Order: sequence, then structure tokens, then C-alpha cells
Amino acid sequence: MEKLALIVAAIALTLHGLMEVMPLFFMSRSKSGKQDTGKMIPKFIFEPLQNNMKLTMLIGVIFGFVRILAVVGIVANFMWAWVLGITISIVTLIVMTLFLPMGIVDGILSSITLAGLLIAYWGSQPIL
Repeated sequence: MEKLALIVAAIALTLHGLMEVMPLFFMSRSKSGKQDTGKMIPKFIFEPLQNNMKLTMLIGVIFGFVRILAVVGIVANFMWAWVLGITISIVTLIVMTLFLPMGIVDGILSSITLAGLLIAYWGSQPIL
């Protein structure tokens, strides 16, 4: 059960990390003028994110690389990676409401990751 939970958490963390890194490719293409990103800009509830889209995308890319780093460490069975995965999932759950409506996907993937990492560590250990 614990091994399966860790695998599910690693898959969710990988998917989430790759999704977060994808805007990096759009940012690099928009500099060359080959693609109009104005049509692709999502609407966020929190207005400052909307007004600073490039910085918002950069923050997402940083989060994505941190997630991928956590996955690499989890696969190598390092405790720092488990803590990093837990931390990035909790931070994402806290700030996901700023990124609505797309923060829903962040919340789902972070919840799966958080639950999987906690189950993988404590498993069926009783509370008391």
C-alpha cells in the first residue's frame, strides 16, 4: 500500500511539474514573435497576477522545477525530497485560490501528492 501511494504521488508530482514548466516554451516562442500569446492568457481571480503574466508564468516554472527535483529525490529515496514534496504541495494548496479557475487542477494534483506522500511515510500506523 505504501509503495503504491508513493508511486501515485510521484506520478502526480511529475505531471504537475511538467504542466508548470510548459509555459517556459511559450515564453521563449513569444520572444521570437512566432506566436501570439495574447489569445492564450488565462483569466485569474486575483488581478495582479493577470497584470503581471510573465512573472506569474515564471513563478509557475520555478514551482515546476522544484516539483521535478522532488520527484528525482523521491525516486532516489531521499528524505529531503519527501519533505520538499510535502512543502510544495502545502504551499500550492494555500495559494491555489489566487489562481482560480485554473488553480483547481493545482489543488487536485497537490492533494493527490500530499495524500500519497503521507500514506507512503506513515502507511497504516495507528494515530494512538
